[in-house]
Amino acid sequence: MEPTKKDVRVVGEKIYLRPITMEDTDLVVKWRNDEKVVRNFIYRKPISREEHIGWMEQKVATGRVIQFIVCDKQTDKPLGVVYIQNIEEEHSKAEEGIFLGEEEAFGRGIGTEAAKLMIRYAFETLGLHKLSARVLAYNTASCKMHESAGYRQEAYFRKELFLDGKYEDLIFYGILHDEV
Repeated sequence: MEPTKKDVRVVGEKIYLRPITMEDTDLVVKWRNDEKVVRNFIYRKPISREEHIGWMEQKVATGRVIQFIVCDKQTDKPLGVVYIQNIEEEHSKAEEGIFLGEEEAFGRGIGTEAAKLMIRYAFETLGLHKLSARVLAYNTASCKMHESAGYRQEAYFRKELFLDGKYEDLIFYGILHDEV
């Protein structure tokens, strides 16, 4: 994939998505290391500023990851991140990930709207055929958000991951281009 052009805006009702920049580093690292975010991630280790910059240089700048900052449409305040990774051009599919870092965004449908905007971008702009998402089964808010955005549960893996001293269930969600 090509890196996202800097002037891209994907506009919704309450929010818009804009490409992540190096200037977002401190905010994204703060969000990504927040316990409220970490508990819902498969990869639990804290990330450093340097690691995030490496991610930006090696993944985002090369088009291996397409990543946006979720912003409030009225205030321009950054609220979280939505991205696609594990892009398989041969099969025209990728994996979506999302996290909100600002509590004011919780419970307002911001995640659902961000997921829908990313779905639209992935299918209409990138021409992908399928998006998938992995969600820890106990993260009921993320399950509900993905389902509200149009994803369907495709698989339920019992005791799939060993996290924080115990095994956790993992759900795979998917959405196809022709389901939107």
